[in-house]
Amino acid sequence: RRQGERRGLAAVMWFIFDGLGIALGLLTWVLLAFADWVVVRFVLLSWFRSSAPRVSWLPLSDVGIAVFTVYQLPLVLSWISHFRAMTTDPGTIPETCVPAEIQNPRTCKICQGRWKPPRAHHCKTCQKCIFRMDHHCPWINNCVGLSNQKLFILFLCYTAFSAIVTLLLLLGSAGYWLWSQKSWSEAAPPGSTALICSGVVAVECLAAVLFVGDFLQEQIESIQTNSTLVETYQRTHGERTTFLEHFQTVFGRSWYVWPWPFPSAPPPAYEEPAIPDDEGNVSVYGDDSDNLGIAGEESEARTAASRRGEGGARPRQRHENANGEID
Repeated sequence: RRQGERRGLAAVMWFIFDGLGIALGLLTWVLLAFADWVVVRFVLLSWFRSSAPRVSWLPLSDVGIAVFTVYQLPLVLSWISHFRAMTTDPGTIPETCVPAEIQNPRTCKICQGRWKPPRAHHCKTCQKCIFRMDHHCPWINNCVGLSNQKLFILFLCYTAFSAIVTLLLLLGSAGYWLWSQKSWSEAAPPGSTALICSGVVAVECLAAVLFVGDFLQEQIESIQTNSTLVETYQRTHGERTTFLEHFQTVFGRSWYVWPWPFPSAPPPAYEEPAIPDDEGNVSVYGDDSDNLGIAGEESEARTAASRRGEGGARPRQRHENANGEID
C-alpha cells in the first residue's frame, strides 16, 4: 500500500491506496448518485414537469426547481463530507521530538521509534500513528481521528437526512399516484422501471438510516465520553469536562463552522493523558499497539472478548473494529 500526501494551509491532504477502501468509497458515491437520479426522474419530474422551464436542462416549474435545489443540498454536503473525510489527514503526529513537558514518553516500534502521544495509536492500513484514532473505516478509505472526525460525523448526518427525505418523497409519490386514480381497478400500473428503481432506492435508504444511525449514535457517545473506540478496548479515556467542550474539541469553537465540511478542530493537545477507566488498568502508557492488534494480526474484537472473559468491562459495540474489518 502507498499513500500520497500534500500539505495545505488548513490541513494535510492524503489518500490511502487500499483496494477495499477505494471500492467501498466509490460504491458510496454510486449509491448517492443513483438515489438522486431516481428521485429526480420518477418523483420531481412527475410532479413538477414544465413545458416552459426557466432552466433548459431542468424541465421543472419554479416550485420544482426550488424543491430540486433543497433536495440537492444535503446530498452535495454528504458527498463533500465523504470526500473530505477520505482525503484529510486523520491526525498523524508531525513532531518527531518529544516535547519537554511530556513525562515518560513512549515511542512506536513500527514507525521506527517515532514519538507516540498517550492518545495516539498505530493503524496498520494507514501505516501511521493517528492521534485519537477511533477506527479505520473502509467506507471512507481512511482512519477516523481527531482531524477528520467532524467530517465523518457530518457525512453520517447528511447521509441519514438525505435518506429520510428520499423515503418521504418516494412515499409521497406513491400516495399521490394512488390518490390521483379515479378507479384503482382500471388504473394503469406504473412502469416496471419506476417500480424497480424506486423499490431499490427505498431499501437502500432504509438500510442507510439504520446503518448510519447506529454509527452516528456511537460517534455522539464517543464525544460525550471523550473516548475513542480503541480506548474503550483499553478501558481508558481523555480528560472529561462537559459535552460542549468535548464537542468543540472536534468541531471547533465557532458555531457557524459546525455544519460545513472542512476541518475546524483546534490544535491537538498531544500531551493529553489517557486516563484509566478503573484502577486495575495499568497499561495506559505502555506499548499497546501489539497487544490490541491495531498494528498486529489480532483483531481488537478478539482481544476485547478475551478481556471480557477475564471480567473486564464490555466496550461499545461497533460494526467495524479498529483495523477497518467488518464484524
